[in-house]
Amino acid sequence: MRVRSLLLGICMVVVPLLAMFSHHLPPRLFVTARKTVWEPVAAWAGWKPAPAPPRSAAIVAQPDAPTPAVTAAVPQPSSARASAAVLPVAAFGSSASPDRRALEGRLAQLGAMAIDCQPLPGGSDILASCRVAVDPAGELQRVFQAAGADASAALGRLVAEVEAWRHRTASRAPAVPGS
Repeated sequence: MRVRSLLLGICMVVVPLLAMFSHHLPPRLFVTARKTVWEPVAAWAGWKPAPAPPRSAAIVAQPDAPTPAVTAAVPQPSSARASAAVLPVAAFGSSASPDRRALEGRLAQLGAMAIDCQPLPGGSDILASCRVAVDPAGELQRVFQAAGADASAALGRLVAEVEAWRHRTASRAPAVPGS
């Protein structure tokens, strides 16, 4: 009975508190907790980790495939704001191509952070994504995504999306707080 009461108390108090205040916790806390708490318990219990999903070795280009461009506004925690930086993109094709480096540099000039290229699940296209700060403090960020046949094409579409958004927002008057 005490164990059930303790479990009920955790579910009713600790879990909602974590949900409400998780954006105030340091970003590496969950990784540290997993390594120091969960992995030793899993090793003690004899649980095996889930197998990694298979990665496709070859990427086939489809020129007629539709390319979605999805954007969304995502709040960024203030503790992660200071540690946000341009992340290295995954290696698909030749990551050292001058065209791709130029596109990544252009995204960085536009204020993009966390630039990433990944293969689309169940397809042969590449999805490029990045985050751009919406407000000067960087607390609110907008996520941009674009797909292409290869990393350079996806990054090119991503640059076009970010530039178009910057152009649209530059023509608007700044919002007054409280409106």
